Amino acid sequence: MLSGKDAFRLLPALLAGLTGGCVGGPWGPHPPQQLPSLPPPGPDARPAAPTIPVPPPAAATAAPPLIPLAEASPPTPENRLRRLQELAARDYAAVDSYTCRLTRREQINGKTQAQEVIRLRFRKQPWGVHFVWLDGEGKGREAVYVKGQHEGKLHTLLAAGDVPLMAAGKRLALAPDSLLVRSASRHAITEAGVGCLVDRFTALVEAQEKGDRRPGTLTYLGPQKRAEFEGPLEGVEQTVPAGAEKELPRGGRRWWLFDPASRNLPVLIVTQDERGQEVEYYRHDLFFFHKLGDDDFNPDRLWGKR
Repeated sequence: MLSGKDAFRLLPALLAGLTGGCVGGPWGPHPPQQLPSLPPPGPDARPAAPTIPVPPPAAATAAPPLIPLAEASPPTPENRLRRLQELAARDYAAVDSYTCRLTRREQINGKTQAQEVIRLRFRKQPWGVHFVWLDGEGKGREAVYVKGQHEGKLHTLLAAGDVPLMAAGKRLALAPDSLLVRSASRHAITEAGVGCLVDRFTALVEAQEKGDRRPGTLTYLGPQKRAEFEGPLEGVEQTVPAGAEKELPRGGRRWWLFDPASRNLPVLIVTQDERGQEVEYYRHDLFFFHKLGDDDFNPDRLWGKR
């Protein structure tokens, strides 16, 4: 039987929060190319080669036509923020499900966790996520959660060494709102995926337009070059005041980077505390927008009865 102590040892590896939700693959040397106002990209830059299997083109479905947005005039910083939000919300609304790679680093209770590289499958309805750890000591671990299904639990396929006396391939199920689960990540499992990021950014833009600076202040930065991405990203800096967020009690700064090549979605989030120390790094890339079905989020179909 799995003890509470053993479960606690395992849980930090189970959740892919904002993205979680972020032990990586072979990263090549790529010098930083960002503007001085942005933090450096960290140790992983850009992968030498894709590390997630891409479904065949026949599995893809055509995206609905995009609705043009009215041009903001004149192009002030405020309406540039609104346009970024509108583009991200519009394009995400046309997405049913997707597969991408999630890279995350988090600081939890003052301790920086190892970087993780995860294949993320996401579906809007019914809301579901499926994670596969791609490399490092957690390679082979999987986790599935679907709202309202499979007993409402987070189901995990263990990797070697996750839990003492339990072999790789064994299954474990935990309530997503249990204290053990919630203490293992900066964000809940229900905050996984880029959709939650779009919603959060929308709320920030709306608050700023109303003159509400309690959640922070947004500053449009314009195009930014990051070593992790081929093309430029649209950047926004958020100044987080003390007390606005539980995980940043003394405030800090957060950078939102949107990728025009990936349907204008927020693909990179970097957060620093008041000392300038990185506490969050979430990157979504290698997107494949395609239709996912129930079997893609059913632990019994994915792993069998174990």
